[in-house]
Amino acid sequence: MAATDVHAETVTPLAAPKVRQKVRTTGQSRAMTWVWNTIALGFAAVMGFPIYWMIITTFKTNKDLIAKDPTFWPSTFSFESYKTIFDDPAFLPGLQNTLLITIGSVLLGLVVGFLAAVAVARFNFRGRNFFIVTMLVIQMVPLLAIIIPLFIVMKTADMTGTIFGVVLAYLVFTIPYVIWTLRSFIVNIPAELDEAAMVDGCTKWGAFFRVILPLTLPGLITTGVYSWIQAWNEFIVANTLLSSGGKQTSMIWLTFYSTTPTRGADFGAQMAGALLVSLPVIILFVIFQKKLSAGLTAGAVKG
Repeated sequence: MAATDVHAETVTPLAAPKVRQKVRTTGQSRAMTWVWNTIALGFAAVMGFPIYWMIITTFKTNKDLIAKDPTFWPSTFSFESYKTIFDDPAFLPGLQNTLLITIGSVLLGLVVGFLAAVAVARFNFRGRNFFIVTMLVIQMVPLLAIIIPLFIVMKTADMTGTIFGVVLAYLVFTIPYVIWTLRSFIVNIPAELDEAAMVDGCTKWGAFFRVILPLTLPGLITTGVYSWIQAWNEFIVANTLLSSGGKQTSMIWLTFYSTTPTRGADFGAQMAGALLVSLPVIILFVIFQKKLSAGLTAGAVKG
């Protein structure tokens, strides 16, 4: 018993500082977690307040909208702003045109850009590096710098004022983005998988559909979503090419709806229109949120 007591007395004083240090470290870690969580919540509140204000404005009555003191919650919920938007004869056709243009440009951009990305990632040819750098440089050029040459080309081809003409024009910024992004995904797929598939009897097209296409699916979804956002929110090209045809996209409609002097300042209807135009993109992000997270990291390799 005496030996055991002596052993306990010699061990306990040495272990006590380590225990206290561990408790102190754990307390500091929890405190820092609370600090960072508070900062994150504050940042989220600042970033999310404009969205909240836009949504709540669509449900306010004219009395609340023109009140001297702003109200953070409507006294009476009203759907008059949404009724005003849907009563506008140009809203639904503009939304339909935007949908057709976006779907067309995204599908064509993915098909052409994906095949070009496979060629750049899998085959060696003269001018390959120059082509890759060109795709990067094209994305740096603002649309305002090419809008006049683009209009002249489309005017010469008699494709201004048409939906298909705008779809082809959108490929100018959709295809380079798709090629540059998907190339990193394809480089991450070992070429030995293609060779193994061909050894098992697949042709090059068979290896493409059985190996490359399934493994690149997260990248295709990620690239497609961001291409959708680019095409959906685009204004300059659509406003230039569709001005002579009497057609308009939802972005053109929203811009002129907010600036028409004869209509007056209908803030509730303007916010309702902005929310309805933004809703498809928000829904798309919610649906493909997990795929986007996987796709953004899947292609993060050096190639």
